[in-house]
Amino acid sequence: FTTARYTLFLDVLCIDQTSNDTKRKGIEKLGAFLRNSEVMIALYTDMYLQKLWTVFELASFLALHPIKHLVIMPVFKARAY
Repeated sequence: FTTARYTLFLDVLCIDQTSNDTKRKGIEKLGAFLRNSEVMIALYTDMYLQKLWTVFELASFLALHPIKHLVIMPVFKARAY
């Protein structure tokens, strides 16, 4: 009997946005979250590569993992798992 266990990190929810100090502390830990992630799923919109934050996350993940661990999914095709 095997049970699957998934851990999900959503930057907008997991990095406290209530103050610049707590946001900075969360951003400082982003590398640890990305390093411990097996897969990154990027929900892509036309704005995705126009925001420095999402480009930073994508580049950081790819610096730590092979590209085959990256899934780009257009938002109009996204579905809940």
